[in-house]
Amino acid sequence: MLRRLTLLTAMVPALAVPVTTGAALADVRMPGTYRLSGPSPFANCAPGSGDAGKAAGAIEPVLAADPSDPRRIAAVWPQDHQRGAVIAVTRDRGGTWKRSVVPGMTRCSGGVGEYVDETTVTYTRDGALVVTGAVQMADGASAGLSVRSTDGGRTWSRPTVIVQETNPDNGGVLTTSVAAHPRDQRVLYAVTLRFPRDERTTNQVLLSRSIDGGRSWQPPRLLLDAGERRLASGHRLSVLDDGTLLNLYTLVHLRDGARHLTVQAVRSTDGGATWSPPHQVAEQRTKWFIQDPETGDHVSHTTSLLSDTAIDRRGRGPDRVYAVWQDARFTAGAADGVAMASSDDGGRTWTEPVKVNRTPATIPTPNQQTFTVSVETGRDGTVAVAYSDFRHNDTGTPLLTDRWLALCSPQPRSCAEPAAKWRETRLTPASFDMRQAPRIPDATSERGFFLGEQMGLVANGRGFTTTWATPDVPGRAAAYATNRR
Repeated sequence: MLRRLTLLTAMVPALAVPVTTGAALADVRMPGTYRLSGPSPFANCAPGSGDAGKAAGAIEPVLAADPSDPRRIAAVWPQDHQRGAVIAVTRDRGGTWKRSVVPGMTRCSGGVGEYVDETTVTYTRDGALVVTGAVQMADGASAGLSVRSTDGGRTWSRPTVIVQETNPDNGGVLTTSVAAHPRDQRVLYAVTLRFPRDERTTNQVLLSRSIDGGRSWQPPRLLLDAGERRLASGHRLSVLDDGTLLNLYTLVHLRDGARHLTVQAVRSTDGGATWSPPHQVAEQRTKWFIQDPETGDHVSHTTSLLSDTAIDRRGRGPDRVYAVWQDARFTAGAADGVAMASSDDGGRTWTEPVKVNRTPATIPTPNQQTFTVSVETGRDGTVAVAYSDFRHNDTGTPLLTDRWLALCSPQPRSCAEPAAKWRETRLTPASFDMRQAPRIPDATSERGFFLGEQMGLVANGRGFTTTWATPDVPGRAAAYATNRR
């Protein structure tokens, strides 16, 4: 393990030294809908021993927009059995994209990791791009890494270690959420989960901080200890305008052979040194599994543990925080929809959940299942929520699946109220067949047909840019993007 530690720390330079990506940038143009992913950039890299448990193609593309210039947007995703991370960058709100490999995270991209997961992309206030990924080593070691670009992805710094576990006997680490300070370009925060090696019935949550724009990271501090027979999952970290940190997550309490879920929030007003007791957002009444309506096969059921947050920063007083998650309370537990709540006091108290998705209630209940939820707010206060469902499914061979965007225009009161007015627009040009998605086994859960646990959604100054993954050819996924107003 000493050699692995040496390899990882050797990647952290005293000064950030730009390195070329080793892959030519490629313009990607399609009318209306843009295909972001392309041919495999890792075709000449030897397969790894764990490839069979990873999805082929491009999965879970996520987004970030430059807060100083929302025309500048970046999308990042793991590709080709997660052998490396790929990024696409636009300077014109998605009119054109340039694609390249994020270097240094895996052996297929010039690093030492075997696989990369939970990739994120963040713009700092000065316009720099920071990409993070949870990296798994061939020997079972794990780490959270970050790389930084100051020229829109043309060149990158060498990878920097956020947190690492070099001894697999101690368990593993998984960096999942990153947030930039809205007023200080130097400050970034990253949330990491630490799991025991054996049965995952508890975990710790760590917070790392960078005070130099992601060039280096301070040693992690304990954010939360889930406790015995409890799991804290699906973390979404936000930084409010006054610097308060707000971390939203799902607490899974394993008791009496069942799972009791609550959406909770914790706050820190001192940069993560101390945290408030948990504030309950709501009980989460997810059905847990998303299933093929005809066969019962699982469809990315891990999305049931993922919430998302967005902040209305229009400066009319304290920031309004919106939270969304999967919840079956609107169908008496029969099918997950999208629940939304809001907080006007920095996450201390929350409104009662309301249904956001416009999935028709008149179709068969199994086709009402809604999953992979994202939320964002525009500069004018418009709230956007993206989700997938099976509303166009029939009993034929394909499992017809679509991606949707619901929009709530600005109004005096919160969009998280029963009287809020929503309009819905379709994102996918045509329904895709979920049964053609990559199907991957997992030692701890039957993940079934899998396109990713999260999809991207950002405000672009004139509306919203969204990303999602769909089957490309049977068993392989591709990443797409589009704009909506």
